[in-house]
Amino acid sequence: MSLSARPPFPVRRLRQACLSLSAVLLLSACGSGSSGGDGSPATGQPEQPTTPDSGKQQALGGKKALVVSIDGLTYEALLQARQSGKHPALSALSVAPAQTGGYAGTAAEQRTLPIPGWASLVTGSWADQHGLRGVGVEALELKAPTLFSLAAEPQTAAMAASTGDYRALLQADVQAGKLLEAANCTDSDPCVDEQAQAYLQQGKSLILAQLQAPARAATEHGLGSQAYAQAVQQSLDTLDKLTALIQERQQAESSEDWLLIVTTGYGLDEFGGTTGSQFNRNKTSFIASNKTLASLSAPDSAVDAGTDMNSLAAVIDIAPTVLSHLGALGKDYRFRGSPLQAGTSIRNVGFSKQEKKNSVDLHWKLIGNADQEVRVLRDGELVATLPAGATSHSDALPISETAQVYSFRYTIQSGQAASTMQVEAGYKPPPKLASTLKTGLTGYYPMTAQPLTDSQGLTTLQTFTAEVPAGQLIAADFLDPTTPTGALRIVGTNADSNGNRGYRLALNQDLFAKDGVPQLTIGFWFRTPNNCHSYGASMLANKNYDSGGNPGFALGLFNNGGCDIRFNAGYGGGRNESQGYYVTPDEWAYVAVVIDKTGKIMRGHVFDNKRGAQFGSIPLEDRTLNALVGTGTNELGLAEDVTGQYYKRWKRSDINMDFGELAIWERALTTDELTSIYESRKPLSSLQP
Repeated sequence: MSLSARPPFPVRRLRQACLSLSAVLLLSACGSGSSGGDGSPATGQPEQPTTPDSGKQQALGGKKALVVSIDGLTYEALLQARQSGKHPALSALSVAPAQTGGYAGTAAEQRTLPIPGWASLVTGSWADQHGLRGVGVEALELKAPTLFSLAAEPQTAAMAASTGDYRALLQADVQAGKLLEAANCTDSDPCVDEQAQAYLQQGKSLILAQLQAPARAATEHGLGSQAYAQAVQQSLDTLDKLTALIQERQQAESSEDWLLIVTTGYGLDEFGGTTGSQFNRNKTSFIASNKTLASLSAPDSAVDAGTDMNSLAAVIDIAPTVLSHLGALGKDYRFRGSPLQAGTSIRNVGFSKQEKKNSVDLHWKLIGNADQEVRVLRDGELVATLPAGATSHSDALPISETAQVYSFRYTIQSGQAASTMQVEAGYKPPPKLASTLKTGLTGYYPMTAQPLTDSQGLTTLQTFTAEVPAGQLIAADFLDPTTPTGALRIVGTNADSNGNRGYRLALNQDLFAKDGVPQLTIGFWFRTPNNCHSYGASMLANKNYDSGGNPGFALGLFNNGGCDIRFNAGYGGGRNESQGYYVTPDEWAYVAVVIDKTGKIMRGHVFDNKRGAQFGSIPLEDRTLNALVGTGTNELGLAEDVTGQYYKRWKRSDINMDFGELAIWERALTTDELTSIYESRKPLSSLQP
């Protein structure tokens, strides 16, 4: 069925015969809906009700609710009518503007039209959940449950709607027995008037009545017309009658507690039309209530083009507010809206999903009392308890071996307030750490405890002298998930009385000798603050690094338009060096060097979050291969050169470096293996038996 922008009623229709009958006859003709029947009478011919004894109030006592939705009644017209003092019902109501049309610019946005507005009223959700956006051809079918089906306690629920499509949307509730009666009052506001009164006399616990005379008059004659004024008068006369009946019932039984809410599902433009736009005028509904609702903000306030609509209550708040009053708000919360009785409002719940992260980043706003903890639930199960005032949470998706799209219902709760949204998030299995990385691993420092220990027994790692203060163990926040320790911070000011700094990595075999192992790989996680210097800093070296031409191997950190790493091998008077590998300051990168003596090549690998994967290589001359042993002590300086006095000579003490997962392999790792280290964010220890 195509959804028109005009209110869904015929242009002209003969008045139904029942309108000319007496009140008693009308009650027997303009009847309630079936209690689950499958046959609907012809348009305009109401079903037969079960009529109560005339004047006798039934089912007295308890909590009850009446919601009256008046299509075409604007917020301004309602305020004017209350000011006129002609309608007793309005004098007892607090009135505040409310938002409709969803959250503009998000997946929750919907056109400000009758069908989407009604869907939001009865489901307490926006189009991203109920499915009726008001665009193109849409089936008249709700994809979200209604307040009738979500009531945690059985209700004697009934509705009377003058708009046929509205009634059609609730047929599933009728057939399921959740909506006991649904009067077929298509195009007849007087029928709705009579049926709503009958439901009140019967003592139904939850009544929904919908009128449309103002919408018809606005469309055909405009908001300033006499016809519109008369239609508003007619609708408010109905409200007066219903309110009077509630008062009669309460006089008969003082324990009967009624919640009355008056609203509309959509706004009109200045000409009385339903254009579906997101202008504030079209997005302005209202909530009028006989109860004090703590979160019903801005009573009687004006709405203009500059009003922040997201700061107002919304039509989606009505359904949970009604069930909260009835004590029928279940633990499995399904509404996007929030009960207005709560002192806190949870608004603008949204999410984002980064392509490379298997997590959902949730965010929301808290309005009002924010001194209670916030709970995050996924499909009804608690996944996080956050401190008071929290407005965001990142929820890791369940681990799976296969790619898929998860569909979860997230609920944010704080005190009595809650808001739920449906989230669909793509999931890709996280990259795995290559199991082959166990092969040839001869040196490995997890850096989880001091003193630092090589789990493979190839090396020792300690400060250059016993007097040099040890580095600080810090969180391995390059890993997924982060571990409390797993990295070492080496501070430039930590020096002994002779100016020695950094750490000494001692090898128990000469890996760099030309006739030693034919291939080796050294890899580690690395982070540096934003103080790289153009003269260079020594990250790892088995030589005096005052000159890159000195014999031996070194990794240097420079500043050539950014922090750049250089892979250096000198032969004494010259060098073979690969440059142009950049790291982002204050962020972890993975650095690896592969030295292939057989292939006479040195390969550099740097993986950086912003710079991406950077690979390069440099051929190694025979004289360079002969000089790789450096000073020949089988030692390397870490955050220093092999002398331990590089920074003393260059008069610098502000060079701080972080290292993690330092490892040595006696073979050449492949690019895929190194990529798995960076992308999996798993420690090498996870491969250990």
